[in-house]
Amino acid sequence: MLFLLVSIQIINAKMLYSGTYTKLENGESKFNVSLIIAASSFGYIIAQFLMSYLVTDSAYMIVMITAYSVISIVTAYLSTYIHRFIFIKKNYEKVIKSYPDFGKPKTSRKFG
Repeated sequence: MLFLLVSIQIINAKMLYSGTYTKLENGESKFNVSLIIAASSFGYIIAQFLMSYLVTDSAYMIVMITAYSVISIVTAYLSTYIHRFIFIKKNYEKVIKSYPDFGKPKTSRKFG
């Protein structure tokens, strides 16, 4: 579990500081990361359910695997936003230069 947390944090930090998230937001990237993450997460959950059902009939084991899967997905999802928050705090001027409407109320933003 600790290895999963550390590896997700490292991957997200590399993607954040290399500009991959900016390319994804602007549509310049060739692949969809969120689709890949969702597909692999759901595949993992389905595989664990099938293995638990075939190997053991323990409802406790299935509940524990479900909880572990949910925690893994939430960790991956939240760590992305934690790194974005840290990046914005450290580089607020760069963010304002790239996105002039950042931090403004919704009524005063320019859309389109």
